[in-house]
Amino acid sequence: MRHQLGTLGKKICLFSLLSAAFSWSFLGVVPAHGQSTDVQPYDRQFMVALRQIDSWLIPMSKDAPTRTTNAGLSNAGRDIFEGHSRLDVDLLKAASDLGVVLPNDANSEHASLIDDMAGRTGDNHDRAYATIVRQAQGGLLVMAVQTRATTQNTAIRTLAHQTVQTLVRTMTTLENTGLVDPSALELVTAKAQVNSVRVIGQNAEPSDREMLVLLTQHSLWQKPTSREASDRGRDARVRKVAGQLAAEHTQLARAVSDAAAQIGVDLPAEPTTEQKSWANAVSSSSGEELDRMYANLARAADGTLIVQVAQARATTKSVPARVAAQTGLTLLLKHMLLLESTGLVKATSLQMTETPPIAQTKQNTPATPDDSSTGVGFLTGIAVLVVAAAGTLWLVRAVGHHGNHRR
Repeated sequence: MRHQLGTLGKKICLFSLLSAAFSWSFLGVVPAHGQSTDVQPYDRQFMVALRQIDSWLIPMSKDAPTRTTNAGLSNAGRDIFEGHSRLDVDLLKAASDLGVVLPNDANSEHASLIDDMAGRTGDNHDRAYATIVRQAQGGLLVMAVQTRATTQNTAIRTLAHQTVQTLVRTMTTLENTGLVDPSALELVTAKAQVNSVRVIGQNAEPSDREMLVLLTQHSLWQKPTSREASDRGRDARVRKVAGQLAAEHTQLARAVSDAAAQIGVDLPAEPTTEQKSWANAVSSSSGEELDRMYANLARAADGTLIVQVAQARATTKSVPARVAAQTGLTLLLKHMLLLESTGLVKATSLQMTETPPIAQTKQNTPATPDDSSTGVGFLTGIAVLVVAAAGTLWLVRAVGHHGNHRR
């Protein structure tokens, strides 16, 4: 029998993740200024969200191996406990260094969740643990990736990078137990972005198709451009990084192609017109200009795409699409780090641009935003806030009805 999630558990997960998403969406676009040690509101929001999840996830995961006879769940609980314990140590150190005040202990609601889980036994405990933890990790993954892509604070960037790596590993371990309820794969903000995307292939969800198409287009412009930068770049570091990216885009394209073949998605044969213009800009430059243009265009494009890939990784119910998203997420994270290591990436390239659905013909360029970007981000934040609020109300009712039906 499938488990019954307690009302308390549902409210805790929704409160911890969606309230953080509300604040996040309202903050808008990153202001264009140089990298510094300043802590921006969105940086602080990520740190607080991570601390809130750690406060209940760590003690609950510590107890999981002793309270289950399922070897897979025991291993998952141990891995999650160790991974989040390390993250919490790094988080507290970063907060101390940066002067960020974080919650000390689990709040009353989180403490009640721990108590509620302590009262569960057997399969009821295992399924509840797997579902609640996986839901929390999916929401945190999207926030951590967005922080990693946009923050201009080096310490927080490192923390977000480590968080993404830990989550990608532990989410997979938890999913492999086969105990995660499908309700854990729902993200309100992710669903709202793909409504206008047309499905090609009977077995493909719109979000899966969008992710596969975007990854394909990304490789179609970045692989040859990276190869050219590897051949013509002036800086030795740029040439080395570009060569590695070109080689690894072959791996990414293969993973995407395999997933598309399995779920019936037709992939594009060419990059978008916008992406062709980026490739042409690199081709028409030379010397130091080529190095700077390649590093910044590639980094901006990676940062924009990785959040959508993270949303797909957190929400897809298709195993082939999940494998492709995991490969994309891992490689994009690595490529961002490599491009930043050139020392040529400007602060403006850490700002995400919105990518409209595939059905639209024009895509935004990852270029330096003008003064109107803050206003656009503000309005976008309000729009997402409204959608998320409506989605939260729907999700609370739906989960409650789902639990009552199971009874």
